[in-house]
Amino acid sequence: MFMLFIIFGGVWAIYPVVYSISLSGIFHSIITVTLAVATISSFSLSAFRCAGTPPNLVWGSYPTIGNGDLENYTFCHYCSRPKSPRTHHCRSCGKCILNMDHHCPFIGNCVGAANHRSFIAFLISGLFSTIYISIVSVHAGFHMWPPLTYSIGRIHGTTIENLAWRIVKETIFAFMRSVQLLSARGFILIYLFVASFSMMIGLSVLLWQQLRFIYEGETYLSHLSSQGHNGDGMKDCQNLVRFFGFSFSVKRYLPKFLVSSYSEETHKGKYT
Repeated sequence: MFMLFIIFGGVWAIYPVVYSISLSGIFHSIITVTLAVATISSFSLSAFRCAGTPPNLVWGSYPTIGNGDLENYTFCHYCSRPKSPRTHHCRSCGKCILNMDHHCPFIGNCVGAANHRSFIAFLISGLFSTIYISIVSVHAGFHMWPPLTYSIGRIHGTTIENLAWRIVKETIFAFMRSVQLLSARGFILIYLFVASFSMMIGLSVLLWQQLRFIYEGETYLSHLSSQGHNGDGMKDCQNLVRFFGFSFSVKRYLPKFLVSSYSEETHKGKYT
């Protein structure tokens, strides 16, 4: 509901300034529709999709399991069944989640193996959306804000300190008087800017944290327990490549001289 209010309320508030029948209006309309569809779809996939179902091994079925199939398994006392490696039990969801990163209250779901990429896509689209909303709301606010009226008074014989203080005080009073003349669109623009700018800061920090954990081959929970997500816990860009599902190495898309220099540095590093 909050995202829908931001989308439809923002479109209504900035419509007279931004969405006009011109190339600029068509451009902003395309950006708005693209960001709205990307944000809502990625949010829906991360919120309503199962975060990750671990291998279903029922307690008491061990005679039918091959030798070594339960290596590194533990037992979940909440689900009363074997718990595979990299699986954690979420008390909020009431079930075990494969490759669990954390339980996100904003999507009302865990972030795990099945929806982690959708969650990252939601953070990226939400970040670009909040940046766009902040810029457009400021642009529309400059065009829709009532004019400021000043009354500084006599300047002759006034010291520089008193004059500077009088200008600052009169600017603040003029701004407060103009707020009283704002329309409903203006107040929504103020709310859009404050909400989008604060969310932009939060999404930036969360996205940076998530990408750093993926680069290090960890999840948030494995980082807390100081145990690497993918066994070796090596910091490598290949962790990002594998996470986003690219089937080829990132070096495949680099120029040959960069690949050869990278291989030489790696080869030297092994013997130093």
